Amino acid sequence: MNYENASVLSNQNIVLKDRKKLEISGIKKIESLNSEEFLIDTKLGLLFIKGQDLEMQMLDIDKGNIWISGLITVIEYVETSEKKEKTSFFKKVFK
Repeated sequence: MNYENASVLSNQNIVLKDRKKLEISGIKKIESLNSEEFLIDTKLGLLFIKGQDLEMQMLDIDKGNIWISGLITVIEYVETSEKKEKTSFFKKVFK
C-alpha cells in the first residue's frame, strides 16, 4: 500500500449491505438524485449510483455522510469528462 495516499483513502468509506443499504462517508454534495440514480461529489471524485427504488434515508453534509436504501445495481466513480455528460443528462431529466 502507498502510505502517502493512506490518509486520503481513509477519508471515504463505502459500505453496501445485501445490495439494499448503502452507507457512504466523505461526501461533499449531492449533484442530483432520483429513484433510479444518484450522482454524489465525494472527496475522492464523482460517485454514480444506480438502482431501483432508491431513497435517501439520512444525509449529514457537515459530517459528509449519506445512507441510501433500495436495490443497488451500480456503484462507480466517473471521470471528469463523464461528469459533464452525466450532469447534462440529469439536467434534461429534471427540466
